[in-house]
Amino acid sequence: MGQADLPLASGEKHARALERAGLVILPRRGRGKHFLLQRPGARPIISIPDHREVKRSLLAKQLKLARISESEYATYFR
Repeated sequence: MGQADLPLASGEKHARALERAGLVILPRRGRGKHFLLQRPGARPIISIPDHREVKRSLLAKQLKLARISESEYATYFR
């Protein structure tokens, strides 16, 4: 599975999939335009924009930071 196989979807849908993968969605501050996620008690914070469609290249970079493989992510994305 490669970057081209990642799904095109909204930021909210990707944030929910990452939540199923064990990350926690942090509360938004003010009028935030991103979903901030992190593993409990760990860094780095993953940032997913709240767009109607998130680019595959950005999603791939965030998955790498979260140490989630693209094939593993496919099991959490519904």
